[in-house]
Amino acid sequence: MNLGRGKVILSEHEEHIWQMERKKEANKTLKLDPNALREIGHLIQRSKVEEQAILVTYLSKYGPKKYIGHVIQIDPVERWLVMQNGEDKIMIPFSLIMKVGEPVEDD
Repeated sequence: MNLGRGKVILSEHEEHIWQMERKKEANKTLKLDPNALREIGHLIQRSKVEEQAILVTYLSKYGPKKYIGHVIQIDPVERWLVMQNGEDKIMIPFSLIMKVGEPVEDD
């Protein structure tokens, strides 16, 4: 990884640096106001109970990503959820969730 000005980071350190950046971003998401956190929790719970699709924006190694599907599992102790869309499944840690909303349908 080249940082400019002749600075280079060895590949074995990239993962560590990425994890530190991810923690910084995760801390930003924890600063959501209580109403936003309640709404996120409500939408996640409703998706699981009603098997209704939601749009989750979450932080990935390469920046924000979006996933549309319904929640099939929630682990409040380990703090993650599993979403499914057809045969595709994804596990998302709560700390990486940036936003949750209704999926927008294309016309």
